Parts: sequence; C-alpha cells; structure tokens
Amino acid sequence: MKYRWESYVKYHGKNELAKFCKEFYGENPQVKVLFLLGKGFDPRMNNTLTLLLENVKGLSLDCLTFDFPDSGGNTESRKLYKDNVKALEALQKKYGFSLSEIPIDTTQSWEKRIAVMSRQVAERDLSQYRDVILDVSSLPRAFYFNIAKALFTKLKNDDTKNLFFTVSENVEIDKGIETNVATDNVEALPGFKSMLSVESILDRICILIPLIGEKHVKLLRGIYESFKPSDMFPVLPFPSMNSPRRADDLMQEYHQFFEEKLFHDPLSITYADEQNPFELYRIVSKMIREHKKTLKPISENVCFGIALLTSKLLSLGGLLIGLEFNDCVAIYNVSSTDYTIQNANALKALNTTSEPFLLWITGEAYSES
Repeated sequence: MKYRWESYVKYHGKNELAKFCKEFYGENPQVKVLFLLGKGFDPRMNNTLTLLLENVKGLSLDCLTFDFPDSGGNTESRKLYKDNVKALEALQKKYGFSLSEIPIDTTQSWEKRIAVMSRQVAERDLSQYRDVILDVSSLPRAFYFNIAKALFTKLKNDDTKNLFFTVSENVEIDKGIETNVATDNVEALPGFKSMLSVESILDRICILIPLIGEKHVKLLRGIYESFKPSDMFPVLPFPSMNSPRRADDLMQEYHQFFEEKLFHDPLSITYADEQNPFELYRIVSKMIREHKKTLKPISENVCFGIALLTSKLLSLGGLLIGLEFNDCVAIYNVSSTDYTIQNANALKALNTTSEPFLLWITGEAYSES
C-alpha cells in the first residue's frame, strides 16, 4: 500500500519560494486564494504572506486570521503583537486584500476554544478559492493541528483545489521564546486522541514515538507516565543545519530519562532530516505499519503516541502522520500555560534570517489524471 505523500512537493528558502510563486501564479493571476494565519506575537507572523504578495502582482487574496491577543502576557510580547498587527494592516492597505478574523475566546476551556474554532473553519465555504494556504508560523500547535485537520478533511478528495501548509522556520527565535509548560495533567491534543478516549479497549498496546528536541525532558517524562507505553522509539534530528552534533547532544540531554525507563537499544533510535517533514512522515509511517503488522496476532488495537518536542517545521511531519493515521495515532504537544520574551527587538532582528518552507498537501500536484 502506498503512502499518501510517498511522492511530495516541497519548497524551501526565500529565493526558491519566490520563484515558485511567480511561476505558479504567472503575471496576471485569475485565481483566488485564501490565506490563513495566526495573529499573535511571533515576529514571523507576516513573513510568508509578505513574500507571496511581493512576488505575485494583482493576486486576488482573502486573509483569515485567528486572533490570540492574550498569548504572552509580558510587555515584550504585547509589543510584538501590536507591531505584527500594524504590519499586517499596512500590507492590507498596500495590496488591498480582504481581512477577516476568527477571535479566540480565552474565557472558554482549552478544548471548547479549539472545538468552536474548528467548527467555524469546517463550515467555511471554500468554493470560490482554488488555493488554500495555512501558515502555522504564529499559531499554537493545538490550534493549527485542528485547523489543518478541518481543511484537509474538506479538500483531500478535491483535485481542483490546492492545500498548502507553510512555516517560517527559525530555531534561534524558538529558543528566544520561553515556554512555561504544564506537565501535571498531560493529555493528547483534541482531535488527535485516537483510541485513548475509549476506556473499554482492554488489549490496547501503546507505543511512544517522541520527536526529540531541546529542553523537554520534563515534558517527555509527563507524556510517558500518562501514555504508559509498552515500547519507545525516539526520533532525533539528523542531519542538522544548526550543529552536526545536535543529535548527540540531545541523546546526552535525555540520557538520564532513557536510563530510568530502561531504554538501552540503539537500534530503536531513528534519525530524520530536521528540514524535511515529509521524510519524517515516511519514516514514522513505515514504522507504524510494520508494528501494526507484527502485533496483529496479539492485538488489533495498537496506539501510537507522537510526542511533539521538536521544531514547528518537523512538527508538520507529525501533523501529516496524525492526518493519515488518525484512527491509531495520538498527538502529544508542548502545552504551554504562558510565554515569556526577554527582548522583543532582539527577536525582530533574528527574524531577518528566518527561512520559509511550503508543503503542498493536496490538489493538482497529486492528481492521477
């Protein structure tokens, strides 16, 4: 059986993405585009939208934002939020696209917020658009996973419409945003809980696949205790653009935890290119199918827990896995109760080195006709 994204289309870098935009839309584009992004404090918020508008003149575009005004309660994050909103409004004034918003009601429970938002996305009429672009650069994972799921469900069988996921990647900015992670009540993401919500399954076998990243040993321990896996297969980023020793450094960071859990088998460790979510998707997809086949004589109910301890870019690989194997994959996220930023200007300066990535998810690139 083939994987959905066994062959895939991916673009990386400002020059490559600008070239794609110019060639794909031409000089007088007649199509209409829906662009979705998070309205928050992350300085990468407007990067991909700006690149698209600068390289495709006269593009007919509607921009739908998801507003997170309360994310990050300190002075520096509020400053970034206001600057981002001003920049978005300046883009609208310059290029004349429509701008609408889905506000996130922070007085509601976490799951209620996600459910309401997902329903609004699922009910949205997409008939007028040929291309739908979801930019996750300034969206929390719990939200963009469910936005992506709603869009994918609507468009996966329609070859006349294209669905793209984009992210502006910058590891140094990620390091500059401190997350206060809640580990006392670890649960899988709404919409990606698989068979965990069915208590009556007695022969369930749980296998944990953590996508390893820096500074999340405590969270992994919380996920492990909540998920209670029978086995564990960590995935490390290699090769790495940041450091050729990154995988080794991560193994050292997580060494004590692995020792505690009696995890000693180096053959159970997998490596995936930190800049290719599709490769991660294919590696883990193969792992899932092989384990389901091997364990079938014991149990039909094998649940795979994907722990997102890595970058937003590689987390998109986890998203692809969750979309294809939604019946047997549970996604665990870095659930942050708050964000802290020390220096807004320093993060804005780092943003000049951010790199855009575009993943073509559904549509004409995958049409068999």
